[in-house]
Amino acid sequence: MKTVIKRLTEQELRQIVESSVQRIMEGKIDTNREIRLAYNELQAMGKHLSSLGLRLDGTRYRPLFDQLRDAMVQLNNELIKAMKGGGK
Repeated sequence: MKTVIKRLTEQELRQIVESSVQRIMEGKIDTNREIRLAYNELQAMGKHLSSLGLRLDGTRYRPLFDQLRDAMVQLNNELIKAMKGGGK
């Protein structure tokens, strides 16, 4: 099959970009689904978190682990709040 190359004018390109942005702004992307999927992935990651914390206990990396754990807990709470309709 032969590839067809179409040249776009600047105006046509602007219209394509504008319509794409408009689609996103209208919510054609299912953000609720994406939030649920992110929550499920975070839960899967959490299963390894305790093992990681035990391995790093007493090392110079423990403070970094604590920051990671705290950020994951905060993200988890925000995702739950979003799924319950409390925010996006």
